[in-house]
Amino acid sequence: MDYFEVFGLPRILGIDLAVLEKTFHELSRKYHPDYFSTAPPAEKTQAVRMTALLNDAYRTLRHPVRRVEYLLTLYGFKADGSKVPQALLTEVFEINEQLEEVKAGRASVEEIDSLRAQIKEKRERFDAELQEASLRWDELVKSGASEPARKEHLARLAEILSESSYIRNLERDLDKS
Repeated sequence: MDYFEVFGLPRILGIDLAVLEKTFHELSRKYHPDYFSTAPPAEKTQAVRMTALLNDAYRTLRHPVRRVEYLLTLYGFKADGSKVPQALLTEVFEINEQLEEVKAGRASVEEIDSLRAQIKEKRERFDAELQEASLRWDELVKSGASEPARKEHLARLAEILSESSYIRNLERDLDKS
């Protein structure tokens, strides 16, 4: 049973988070191990497994990026950082050099703020691109698009995630500095 099935959801990316949360709480109450304290050992074990599955599924599906990553794994795709465009790698390299200045304490507050704004703008651009691609995936699923069309789009989603992971890593590095 995949995470979408756990919540009775189709494999789309635009899920209603309020419905997801409501269903999570309903299922959590239904399978909570405390309700199985007098049940046979097999049922207790199943309740614990279901609770763990519910928690993992909920944590994954409520987060847009993790939801895309999970969907990709269901179809055998993975974000592959080896196919990132050279222009992005050059930008990331330049930002990394600036980050080294920050870590070494040689950057001014203005330079740090400028770097933070630059990284944020790039992340927001990728977030918007991922959102648009997610909507397109949902359209493909709902319209019953062919498997080749869906696979081509999954490859595009994986590409966006690969590229955006570089920017998210830079943002994390700057936040740690």
